[in-house]
Amino acid sequence: MAVGVSGYSSYVPRLRIKKEDYAKAWGSFQAPGVAEKSLMGFDEDVLTAAAKVSRMALESVPLPPGKVTRFALASTTPPYMEKLLSGTVMVNVGMPGSAFASDHTTSTRAGTEALISAFEHVKASQGGVAVVAAADAPRASMWDPLEHPMGAGAAGFVISSEDIIAEIEGTASFAMEHFGERFKPQGGDTLQDLNVKKFFASAFTACTTKACSALVKKLGAKPEEYAHVVIQQPDAKAPGSVAGKLMFNDAQMASGLVSANLGDLGAASTPVGLAAALDAAKAGDRIMVVSYGSGAGSDAVSLKVVSDRKPSPSFKQQLERKEYVDYIQYVKLKGALR
Repeated sequence: MAVGVSGYSSYVPRLRIKKEDYAKAWGSFQAPGVAEKSLMGFDEDVLTAAAKVSRMALESVPLPPGKVTRFALASTTPPYMEKLLSGTVMVNVGMPGSAFASDHTTSTRAGTEALISAFEHVKASQGGVAVVAAADAPRASMWDPLEHPMGAGAAGFVISSEDIIAEIEGTASFAMEHFGERFKPQGGDTLQDLNVKKFFASAFTACTTKACSALVKKLGAKPEEYAHVVIQQPDAKAPGSVAGKLMFNDAQMASGLVSANLGDLGAASTPVGLAAALDAAKAGDRIMVVSYGSGAGSDAVSLKVVSDRKPSPSFKQQLERKEYVDYIQYVKLKGALR
């Protein structure tokens, strides 16, 4: 039974800040390759974004919320430390309470973790329909350069065995213990990092290359067979270093490189990149998605596009709808200045 993406959506917050405005305040903007980044408004958070993309993804099929049997929510910035957040989104969208709900947090790998769990549910359930929502707006101290690339965004996917746009061909994962990268301690509300770049580079490269190489080998595929490649994007330069080791080129990365205009989307990084790649793909194209979460772990997901059906609005249309804020407005929206 073929299982894959039957519908999808993306959400790009309207508000943006340019790197120049950031640099005016700090004297620098430590987010390689990022020209501007997105941020949520006063009336938005990851739950409102998750509900929006879930509803839009279902409408793109179209499929009524009552048909959903599985819902997975992914985010590293939940508004509560202990509370079933997926249930909140399910009620908002109108999904049945009998659907199995799960929250995927604590790692930027959570987006693909939720996607794979939905895929496995549908594979195991005759007639099952899953919805995945990845919504994030990672936070660090405004005094920490770690905060510079952090943006906001969301993507939603309907996973089923009917009306498929892109079949999920297979998945592979790799995990290891690796301290020294960004983390959020118990009781903390912002991310921290030891700021030793070699710690991040070694773990990021090891996990992503091992997961992706294992999947390519399992499928008997070749790097050049993928028209689109999406790799975790803590900034707009890091994915390129991994892509080269995996024999992927810049042309393959182009459609899914969303961080250049949105920044680091945390757990929504690869899901939003996948939505952008699906918008650009045509029937017959293959897409490789490789996530990463500090700690450390990586998932690789291979998809083959089988339909040219696209949702509206597209990622590009949302990207072009924007309103710029200056740094003072940005700090207020982040809640750091009242």
